[in-house]
Amino acid sequence: MKEKKHKHGEECHCCEHNHHNHDDGCGCGHNHSHGAEINKKDFIFKIACGIVFLVLGYVLSEFTEINEKIPLICFGISYLIVGFNIVKEAVEGIIHGNIFNENLLMGIASIGAFAIGEYTEGCAVVLLYTIGEFLQDMAVGKSRRSISEMIDSKPQSVTVIRNGKNTDVDPETVEAGEEFIVEPGQKIYLDGIIVNGNAEVDMSALTGESIPVSMSKGDEVLSGSVNLDGMLIVKATKPYNQSTTAKILEMIENTDSKKSSAEKFISRFAKIYTPAVCFIALLIIVIPPIFFKQSWSEWAYRGLSALVVSCPCAIVISIPLGFFAGLGASSKQGILIKGSNFLEMLARCNTAVFDKTGTITSGKFEYVNCECVHCHCENTSEHRELLAIIAACERYSTHPIAKSICLAFGHYADALKVEDAKNYAGMGVSAVVNGKTYFAGNEKLMAEVGVDFKETSLVGTAIYLCSEEEFLGDIVFADVIKTDSKEAVADLKRMGFSKTVMLTGDKENIAKDISEKAGIDAYYARLMPDEKVEKVRELKKKDNAIVLYTGDGINDAPVIAEADLGVAMGAIGADAAIEAADVVIMGDSLSKIPVGRQIAKKTMRIVKENIVFSIFVKVLIIIGCAVGIFDENAMWLAVFGDVGVCLIAVANSLRALHYRAKKRK
Repeated sequence: MKEKKHKHGEECHCCEHNHHNHDDGCGCGHNHSHGAEINKKDFIFKIACGIVFLVLGYVLSEFTEINEKIPLICFGISYLIVGFNIVKEAVEGIIHGNIFNENLLMGIASIGAFAIGEYTEGCAVVLLYTIGEFLQDMAVGKSRRSISEMIDSKPQSVTVIRNGKNTDVDPETVEAGEEFIVEPGQKIYLDGIIVNGNAEVDMSALTGESIPVSMSKGDEVLSGSVNLDGMLIVKATKPYNQSTTAKILEMIENTDSKKSSAEKFISRFAKIYTPAVCFIALLIIVIPPIFFKQSWSEWAYRGLSALVVSCPCAIVISIPLGFFAGLGASSKQGILIKGSNFLEMLARCNTAVFDKTGTITSGKFEYVNCECVHCHCENTSEHRELLAIIAACERYSTHPIAKSICLAFGHYADALKVEDAKNYAGMGVSAVVNGKTYFAGNEKLMAEVGVDFKETSLVGTAIYLCSEEEFLGDIVFADVIKTDSKEAVADLKRMGFSKTVMLTGDKENIAKDISEKAGIDAYYARLMPDEKVEKVRELKKKDNAIVLYTGDGINDAPVIAEADLGVAMGAIGADAAIEAADVVIMGDSLSKIPVGRQIAKKTMRIVKENIVFSIFVKVLIIIGCAVGIFDENAMWLAVFGDVGVCLIAVANSLRALHYRAKKRK
């Protein structure tokens, strides 16, 4: 079974990058604050002063006959203004055991440049590095903010009705059962039930669907939704820390704890790469002068250039950022993925397995007919007693068809006394109604009770009713396929899924009919929950299948856990679904899975691009520095190989944040 718990503060041992409070394993030793805490005015002033003294030093040294100490002082002031923090953090890194970090590399390279008389390059290294770090942090911060803006953070206050008065209170003080007011245009900050009012509600932040939903008294509203036009009075059903918004934000916060294989590789790579390149730079500096009587200053310059380009920041920053951007793009579409490892798995899956009810079909059953063994009337009103007992038994079931029965005939059971309700997994329910025990469920439950029953000839899902002594009749409901199911299945096939399968506990004829309508390759009917698990295990053993299983997230929890990637469908506000699944679809649209697949594929492509590009450029520049190809421009190319490549990789990663639907062929 897959690990489902999120681990905060997971230590990478090789980095002090703080991406959203998690260590990403860069090994560079500086703290990327993502633009959140950067004082732009102070930064611009510092950089401007650094540039002024750098230019002044360069002009005085190159175009005047002034005492050489004066330009050196200008270069020194420029270096202290811009590079002091770099040297300081390098020393702190050494003290704390983080020796091979980018601040140390930049410090050695810049001070070394001064030592050999390359004052302009020494100042330029720290200046361009600092500017690059600022731009990079701003880019990362922008991506974080764009994701967090999907759902606003906790409000300052909520208007609660207490003792007949409207009172603005902290949302965390609102208890379940209290009523609060939502004005037109306001965001709904707590989950609840509408007790008064009508309004169009925008749920796009949760589901990704732009079409508002009409809601009125008795409807459930979720935090993160926006009231568009009418005033609503809502009774809170959960405290703020258990609300849908809070759960989603927690999931977003926790995504970094689930690292992909690419991220884990990069973390290991950085620990080996950085000291290795430092050693290579040292060899470049010492071997030619000692063994081949070459110029110390020339080869020191080349080695220092290799040090500048050696930091793996471009890879180690851009890769987690790329995954995070992909997770953000998914979230905006109403697809919540619990970590980058699951995003990577979504891109790799090749076999799609679906539950039937509520996944392929709408889960909203329509009444077909009622058959009673004690009468032969076609008027359903005369089956009132049978309908009332079935509704009474199904009242405590969470199955979609039970909800449909209760919605249609629940009022018949209002006068009945119901006790000792029990659930029989995969079969049905029982209850003591007015002192007598009844069983309502499928054919397996009837066989388990041991009564003779007549299987219905009607097309649809039948709920049979019996007492301990005799069979009483049945009620038939038909489930209908979702409008986008066939299209979604076809899209998945075009996106590389070699096989699609449907698992259901329903009858053979119903399973066959639904699978054909949806375009599914294979189906298995009359399965118990444990049999679904076994079927998924069988599929995983065949042809190295990587199985994506989609279910309702509650009844299918064991199957979701068994699959390589578990997806909970239509699980808004469902605690069990969010806990069990790796991916949560905030709505009931099956077409969200192809959307998630497309985003995952794009993200993985961007990650691979960044890895190949960054390593290629860095290796090329290091080789050029070692053999002397870039002698006069080595330091400038090295700065580009570090800061420039990092900025390009970060910018490329941000492309994953934007989703654009592919046109169907």
